[in-house]
Amino acid sequence: MITFKEIKYFIAVSEELNFRKAARKLNISQPPLSQQIKILEEKIGFKLFDRNRGFVRLTLAGKKFLKDSYDISLKIKRSIIYGKKIDVGEIGTLRIGFSTLASFYTLPAFISKFHKKYKGVELQLKEMRTENIIKNLLSKNIDIGFAGKKIINKDIKSVSLNSEEIVLAINKNNILSKKNKISISEIKNENFILFPKSQGSFGLYDKIIEFCKKGNFEPNVIQEAYEIEVILGLVSGGMGVALIPENSSKLYLDNIVFKKFKEKSPVSEIYLLIRNNEEDPLINNFYNINKLN
Repeated sequence: MITFKEIKYFIAVSEELNFRKAARKLNISQPPLSQQIKILEEKIGFKLFDRNRGFVRLTLAGKKFLKDSYDISLKIKRSIIYGKKIDVGEIGTLRIGFSTLASFYTLPAFISKFHKKYKGVELQLKEMRTENIIKNLLSKNIDIGFAGKKIINKDIKSVSLNSEEIVLAINKNNILSKKNKISISEIKNENFILFPKSQGSFGLYDKIIEFCKKGNFEPNVIQEAYEIEVILGLVSGGMGVALIPENSSKLYLDNIVFKKFKEKSPVSEIYLLIRNNEEDPLINNFYNINKLN
């Protein structure tokens, strides 16, 4: 098998057409260089150089071999550069699974932060419910997860990225929409549109139920939906009110106003998830650059 060192030595002699000068260029003595060229010629089965009284020139076959050697050398050098970047996690592909609410603020902000430093990384984004994020993370179908609750799993590491208050989304024709702030007890007679009680709901269902209990009532839930757009669409249509993370209120929809509560409202959290003991430097780079936010 031809080695990269042999290719490098052959190119040096071809460029200098002088073994002594080529050896100096390579920082080796002339005899080992001559020996390496001889070994290379034996491997390939034809002469690369005509040597006559100190005069060296490429054979016809040697000229063709030189062209191919340049191509091989360039590919190897590129592979070395590429390999070094992969080794430190500067290039590659990251598959990211995220829940709906993460896509409105957290996900874009953190992806932008990562991309500024690692422009050579391709990001593949897949929206999914939290239970599917966990499943795909453990089966290695995704590399990173954004979820709305801390995952207690020995094989998953999670870090809180940000938290935000829950606000009230209410139709602007509702008399309560004229108030600056709303007390939780003031909406006890309203119909509620909530995220479902599941892992995919960012744990908001239980938080909202508990919040309503502080106002001494059980909410009348008439509809559940995973997608924030659906929930806000129903509020816009006058079907009821919704309690949503504050950043989701940046979505503009006709007929909706957003109000803060007088009481301390529940908090919605976003967590960054990776597999425990992850060895891929690219995944760890994404995790480390974002956990320090």
